[in-house]
Amino acid sequence: MQIRGAVAEGERGEAVFVPPAGTNGFFTTPVPVPGGLLGIDFPIPGNSVLAITELAGPASAIKFDFSDLSISIPVKVRLVNVLLGMDCHIGTNSSPVNLHLIVGATSPPPPNRPISGRVGTIVEAPPADIALRGNVNVENSFAVPGASRCGLGLGLINTLVNLKLGLPSAAGNNSIEVTNDVAIRNRP
Repeated sequence: MQIRGAVAEGERGEAVFVPPAGTNGFFTTPVPVPGGLLGIDFPIPGNSVLAITELAGPASAIKFDFSDLSISIPVKVRLVNVLLGMDCHIGTNSSPVNLHLIVGATSPPPPNRPISGRVGTIVEAPPADIALRGNVNVENSFAVPGASRCGLGLGLINTLVNLKLGLPSAAGNNSIEVTNDVAIRNRP
């Protein structure tokens, strides 16, 4: 996952994300799901599944807080497979997976326990003025909604995807750790 763009000052002095022209500033690479649809790593036609993380909403939904190096971002995950179709999602724009990724210690609901991120190493990285390499942002207080629009029919495939993945999953049962680099360039 990459977030590219600029940060401008909003009307109330808040940091506002500005994506590159013609994009939402959120870029990802499809990731093969281990075991595919059947949960087995064997080359069976129709078994492979790709997971693609997408921004759930407009670019303005991406929020940065430079005081604690956190980022809040709503996402959804598209599952792509011949049987699931091209519009099978975990999360939607109206019911996303809301992540608040921090570098500090979390305070999750049980059964999760606190985890900690860390600030990376400050380095000079032209053309940026400064860069932080190896930041680790964490989050383990988020809920994950069930699947929607998977396959044809009356939702049977949604139910099967939910059973396979244990969805929906309440807050306190999920965790994410993102290692990242942040480059900052001060433009007049």
